[in-house]
Amino acid sequence: MAIIIDPLDSFISKLYRSTQQIDLGHYRHWALNELQDLLDFDAAVWSTGHLSTRTFHTHTTIGLGNDFPEKLLHELPLNPISKLLFFNPGEAIDMTQAIPDKIFYKSEVYYKVFKEYGIERILSSIHIDKRSGIYTLLSIYRRDRDHRFSQTEKSDYQRALFHLLQAASQACMAGLHTIKHEEANSAPHVRASHYSAICDAHGIYHEVEQGFLDMIEEAIPNHAPQQLPFPLSLDKEARAIGTLHIESIPLGDLFRVSIRPSSPIDQLTKREKEVVQGVTKGLSFKQIAKKLDLSPSTVSNHLYRVYQKLNINNRSELADLIRQ
Repeated sequence: MAIIIDPLDSFISKLYRSTQQIDLGHYRHWALNELQDLLDFDAAVWSTGHLSTRTFHTHTTIGLGNDFPEKLLHELPLNPISKLLFFNPGEAIDMTQAIPDKIFYKSEVYYKVFKEYGIERILSSIHIDKRSGIYTLLSIYRRDRDHRFSQTEKSDYQRALFHLLQAASQACMAGLHTIKHEEANSAPHVRASHYSAICDAHGIYHEVEQGFLDMIEEAIPNHAPQQLPFPLSLDKEARAIGTLHIESIPLGDLFRVSIRPSSPIDQLTKREKEVVQGVTKGLSFKQIAKKLDLSPSTVSNHLYRVYQKLNINNRSELADLIRQ
């Protein structure tokens, strides 16, 4: 007897299985395309925001212009579905539940927002995480007015949204742990007390390790919860704030922020750090020189300057400093 696999179950399974294969910066866009294979729709927007600001900070769209999310936000007070969504979090809401077709297709919001993009049918849902303050809106659109969303499609969409969010969260945490492992292997001096968070451009946490929050609380007490207590650096440059060493890297429209206690190693140049990395792995000057395309004497000179900067005298003291 042939085994019949439910398309929705297959979709959900694929979401979780792919969290470590799909780049975090593209995961939501990939997931929306997968959802499009499950449910028939022409365009979609996946937006995230925070209760502290009552607006959306990130947007992922398919089948829409880049200006659509901002236009949607600008006309939010006119949108009859918005209040219904916030009063019924987690439920799939069709625009027809908020306003009859004959009124909607003559409404100001239809002409100002949806008609320009050919949007005729709207199915939306909002999820609110009260612990983090993050809320997520997912709306799918059809351009054929006669192609209504069925009750079965609404049910599948509602179930799919829950797993989209759970899988996206899992992808964030997998990304944090993968990056943390890679950086620990490439830079021995950041192994201890190195924690990360996923934030948006406003510094609002989307995922965060407990150790990250502990270090922030110790270094910067009495800060506002659920967000970074310092401006997010968007230029990838490492910096120091108090006793913390901070780095940020863009991941699509989100950012991975890593913090750790400042180390004397941080004052070294990039090349000096590369030499230190080779030394801590037990490589000879000749081996390090070959790897960095330098002469052995240049490697020796770099290491001499490292000893001067760190006020140490030999490899043993360097190893002790890195282990601290």
